[in-house]
Amino acid sequence: METKWLKSFVVAGKTENFREAANLLFISQPSVTVHIQQLEEYLQIQLFKRDNGKVSLTAEGKFFLKEAGEILSKMEEGKQNLKLFSEKKNVKINIVISPMLVESTLPQIIYQFMIENPTFEVILTVEESERIESLLQNGEANIGIGLTPSNSDFIQNELIHSSPMQFVVPLDQYDDETGVNFDIEELFGTYPFFTNHISSIFPNINLLVKDRFSFVKSISIPQCYIVKRFIKDGLGISFLPKLIIRREMMEGRFNVIPFNEFELPFVKIYMQYKLNDHNTFLIREKILNSYLD
Repeated sequence: METKWLKSFVVAGKTENFREAANLLFISQPSVTVHIQQLEEYLQIQLFKRDNGKVSLTAEGKFFLKEAGEILSKMEEGKQNLKLFSEKKNVKINIVISPMLVESTLPQIIYQFMIENPTFEVILTVEESERIESLLQNGEANIGIGLTPSNSDFIQNELIHSSPMQFVVPLDQYDDETGVNFDIEELFGTYPFFTNHISSIFPNINLLVKDRFSFVKSISIPQCYIVKRFIKDGLGISFLPKLIIRREMMEGRFNVIPFNEFELPFVKIYMQYKLNDHNTFLIREKILNSYLD
């Protein structure tokens, strides 16, 4: 049973006029007649009564008219669904995140999206936050997630998370059973202070620390993951955003203690993408609705 047979039958059945059906279908009247005959032969049922050049639906024809219409509708729906599936399957999404976010739960969130949506191809790369805007504008990235918003009128910014800065010290400085208070000044006198990894978030951190603890010894380390490792190994102290030390806090690998010497900032995480980029909607929703800390 061919689609053209059904189309001719449905239009002819509604008009009960083969000539009018031919005009509506933009085909010849003989073609409509042949399509109806082929359909009747296939079904082995007479669908039209023919009387002196006039046609009308038989009882079976009236019954099948509804069935044929539903078949055509279902075929069209299937065609559209297949098209959407094919378009979705061919969507490639390039996501760029800042180095700090590698240590957060964001990679796991993106990985979970890939598992839930196997028809999407997601490529994840790491770049400094300052480069994200140019990568979006050049078409090298579809989504950028970093620490600074874009100033472009063609790029949408969404604040997706705000994480408090935490004062992190080696594990051996605190006894959970006795609850001994920390001596902040002693900590800065005992351990080197790791800095530079948060310079874009907290540019005046060195001045504030040295103003309060003039004796402090600073060590510049640009990567957060190295700072975390050194603190876990008992080699120093620093400030780190809560969103990148979640696992270590749960596993008790170092101490996070209150710090009231001066106000600590929040780390703001921005998601950027080009306006009207509908292909990235699903994964943006996944990220927005997920918990980063």
